[in-house]
Formats: sequence, structure tokens, C-alpha cells
Amino acid sequence: MSDFRTTTGEPLPIGSRQRRLDRKRWLKRAAWILAAMLIIGFIIPVSVKIPATGYVTTDDYAEVRPSEAGAVADILAVSGQRVRRGDLLVRLNDGVQQAAHAEAVNAVSQAQARLTQREAELAQENRQRGHRLTQAELRHRHAGVMLKMTEDLHTKGLASGKVLEEARTALALASSDLESLRDEDVTLADKMLDVLRRDLDVKTNAALRAEAQLHDRHIYAPIDGETVRYDFVPGELVTPQSVLYELFGGSNLILKLRVPERYATEVTLDSPYKAVLSIYTGIGRQRFRGKVSALRSVIQSDNQQTYRMAYCTFDDDGLAVPPGTSAEALVTVATVPFWFWMFGIR
Repeated sequence: MSDFRTTTGEPLPIGSRQRRLDRKRWLKRAAWILAAMLIIGFIIPVSVKIPATGYVTTDDYAEVRPSEAGAVADILAVSGQRVRRGDLLVRLNDGVQQAAHAEAVNAVSQAQARLTQREAELAQENRQRGHRLTQAELRHRHAGVMLKMTEDLHTKGLASGKVLEEARTALALASSDLESLRDEDVTLADKMLDVLRRDLDVKTNAALRAEAQLHDRHIYAPIDGETVRYDFVPGELVTPQSVLYELFGGSNLILKLRVPERYATEVTLDSPYKAVLSIYTGIGRQRFRGKVSALRSVIQSDNQQTYRMAYCTFDDDGLAVPPGTSAEALVTVATVPFWFWMFGIR
């Protein structure tokens, strides 16, 4: 094997053995780096977050919807107005219900008048019957006394047989009259009163139903609070699916989030969230944090969106966030190693 010589100062070419050693050295380094990356990837935790949207509300909150479909006749409350429970907010067209209620109330008045009149007549008839019965008893007693006296006189020969027979006949007639009065069917009048009372009950129930139907055309505030009115106008047809108002009545703020149905089972109690509000925009905008405190156990739908409602704690950090402010949030549902997160494994 001859020597290689150079006169220009270039380094000697790397031999095949050296190249194999260098290759092994680089492969070993790459293996160590890859192993380190794999180990670090299993050690580093990554939070799995899901998106949710919602709004800030209060702990005493209500949505106001009509109980039945109808056209809006009067709007009696505006956004920002403080109302008390039972205040009238909206009146739907109720002309038919007003007429039906008035007719039902009039029918009750007539049925009550008939019952009262019949009770008064029956009381008078009972008084008259009592008088007749007393008179019949007196006549019967008198006829008995007269018969006794006539029998004594007849025994002494001081009264004729004809007079005695007339006395006996008078007693028999008095007994018959008294028995007739005592045998009169007084239950017939009571049965008539029962019929009138049942008729009054039927009319009263009909009036209550008419009143309830009229009440359903009037929409009242279910709680004390401040109103946020939705967009509806007089004459518009609204249905039980229409939200007319939101009422915010509590002192503590909460955040209601709609969790998409595909993530519904992943959110649990105490899951932390981070949210931004629509009223705070721009770079470095305020972020709010809290936890899920309650979950509805049903899937709800709104048009094409299906979701599960989550109720979360909310601290406004002294910023006086108004109820109804919309929010976008990321809810942390799990913590997994980096590689699990990388490949979507939970």
C-alpha cells in the first residue's frame, strides 16, 4: 500500500473506517436525542381544552316565555327596568278569553241567584209546613179531648150517638191530616237543592278555567329583577319557544356555558375554565377564571345547535360586569402527556 502525499496543505481524506465510526457516533446521538424526546413527551403534561360559549348571569335568573301562542297586544316592560315578581310584562290578544270569562262569571252569578232563591223558598216552605204541622197536632189533640168528653157524656146519657160518632170522625180526620203532614217527602226539596249546587259547581269550575285561560294571555314576572327585553313588537306572533325577556335578580354572578354535545360527557364538576368577555377586546384583554359548579343532565337544542348547559363560578375582579355579557371560554377537561395530546389520545 503506497503513501498518499499532498503539497497543497489539504486535510487527508477520511477513510472508510473513520466514516463508519462517525456514522455510528451520530446514530447513537440521534437515538439518545429521540429517547430523551420520547421520555420528555411522556413527562410533560398538556391540558386538553374544549371550546364553549355562553354569557354572564346571576344566581337568581329566569327566562320569560309565553305559555301559549298568541299575538302581542301590549308591552309593559323595557330593557333595564326593575320589576317585582307578579308584575305584568306583556299582554297577548285576549278578546276571546275576556268574553268567555265574562260569560262564565255571569253564568255563575245566575246559578248562585237560582240557588239562593230556592234556598229562601225552601226555608219559607219549611216554616209554613211547621206551622201546619203544629196546627194539625193541636187539632188532633183537641179532637181527642172532645171525643173523650163526648164518650163520658154519652155514658151518662147526656150525648146522643150521633154526636159521639161525629166526635170520632173529627178525631179520625185530625189524625189523617197529621199523618199526611208527617209523611210528606221533604227530601225532594233537598234533592232539588243538590241539583242546583252541582250546577253552581260546574259553572264555577268553568269560570275558573276561563280565568286561567285569560291569565295565560298575560305574562308576569316570575322573580324580582332587572329585565333584558328581546326583540319583539306589538302584533308579532310569539310561541312558547319564544324568549321575551331575561330577568336577572340575584346578587352573585355566574357564568352559563353551552358545551357542544360532542364534548358533553367530558366536562365534569370542578373543571376549570378560562374565559374572555365580548366587552373586553384587544390585545391583553381581561381573562376570567373559575370552575364548573353544576351541570344539567339533559342535552338541549337551539335551532341547529345541541349542547349541555354548564353553570360556573365567576369573579368579575371588581369590573362590574353587567349580566347578559356574552363570553367565549376554554374548559379544561383533562391533563395528558404531550404525546397523547399530540395524537389525540385521552
